[in-house]
Amino acid sequence: MIVGGGVSGLATANCLDGVDLIVLEAAASAGGNVRTEHIDGRIIDKGPNGWLNTAPAMDRMLSRLGLSDVVVQANDKAHTRWIYADGKMHPAPLTPSAFFSTSLLPWWAKLRVLIEPFLPRGPEGVDESVAQFVARRLGQKFVDRMVGPMVAGIHAARPEDLSLASAFPKMAEMEAQYRSLFLAMLAKKRGGAPAGQLQTLPQGAGQLTDTMATRLGDRLQCDTAVEGLSQTKDGWRVHTAGGDFDAEAVVLACPAPVQAKLMRGLDAGVAEALDEIPYAPVTVVVSAWPSGTFDQAPSGFGVLAARGERVGVLGTLFTSETYPNQSKSGEILLRTMVGGAVHPAATKLDHQTLLGRVYDAHGLFFGKRRAEPTMVRAYHHPAGIPQYTVGHQSRVGAVCAAADRFGGLFFAGNHLGGIGVKDCVTTGEQVAANVRAWLELTAATEDGP
Repeated sequence: MIVGGGVSGLATANCLDGVDLIVLEAAASAGGNVRTEHIDGRIIDKGPNGWLNTAPAMDRMLSRLGLSDVVVQANDKAHTRWIYADGKMHPAPLTPSAFFSTSLLPWWAKLRVLIEPFLPRGPEGVDESVAQFVARRLGQKFVDRMVGPMVAGIHAARPEDLSLASAFPKMAEMEAQYRSLFLAMLAKKRGGAPAGQLQTLPQGAGQLTDTMATRLGDRLQCDTAVEGLSQTKDGWRVHTAGGDFDAEAVVLACPAPVQAKLMRGLDAGVAEALDEIPYAPVTVVVSAWPSGTFDQAPSGFGVLAARGERVGVLGTLFTSETYPNQSKSGEILLRTMVGGAVHPAATKLDHQTLLGRVYDAHGLFFGKRRAEPTMVRAYHHPAGIPQYTVGHQSRVGAVCAAADRFGGLFFAGNHLGGIGVKDCVTTGEQVAANVRAWLELTAATEDGP
């Protein structure tokens, strides 16, 4: 029994071929926030717009679904990432030469960065925030101009809140292993550019969840909210308004608050840990504009706002540049992210005020506007992205400990092992393997010697 039909639950189920299972999803359709709308020839992702091609589990899932040969890679020409600061857009300096020539960082901030290889490791056993770590190693200006925008763009978060070890474990590992981030990059022969390439599917990211759901057939039951969970002598009983389901194993792949509710009568400690995982609200505003609308045509991947800039949005992605097939010919298609833990109140603005904020940001990014949008959609995600705040590792540890104590009970979700689509698929594959092992163990025990 799998509770939750988001990416994690669907991935787990699709990795359990040959196992008798049911996926229960509370909403009218599966997929969680990974859904796509098609409007007059446009492909509009309501939530995530793809995934990085760095997870082998993602490759295996695409192969399992018969989608490997149709994957759409992000346009190579859309490689430039911009940061808006001091009233203009700056290319993010992702190479040594770009770092030395950029006007994004003043000379004294660059000198501060350059002493990083000579600094000692940080204190052991401390769950540092991203801001603490980066300020210690690279300086506060680097936090404000580089890392702050990146954290807002990926996690919709503030770097002061996020746990480095939980949100960016590779950075923590680089310092632990090499002492210096620069020395680590030299050893790995990598610059500062993001690893991997963004990819999606011909019909948008929602094609992934739609295909996973279709493959399950009647093993997926939507409009079925789970109201309770209890142990039986043979396994588990899942309670719904329409009746109970008995199962040898249960995977909780629902959001943290739902997992907390279901665990409250079984383990108050793990329920409390799950309750302590916050979510940031995010609104995605997608707008289409005639080519030539702006003084400066969007070019590249997208733009994020540096900290301290009065922009009012987290940033804007240039969809028509990144995925040309998703927009109509002669049109600019933009995705603007609003809110997050940075500006949570902005997600509650009325529609016209919200659009005004987005259009004002476009004016700062691209200059004067000469036309009105040909299409606008706003997608509200009140619990958009789980926040891996300081202390997150201990919360995840409590969940893992509960899974060890309760035989046949498993946990999955983007609040535990990574927020991205590829992370959820990876977790689903791992959980599915654990479920198989448990079922084989219990079957062997029942059969006896």
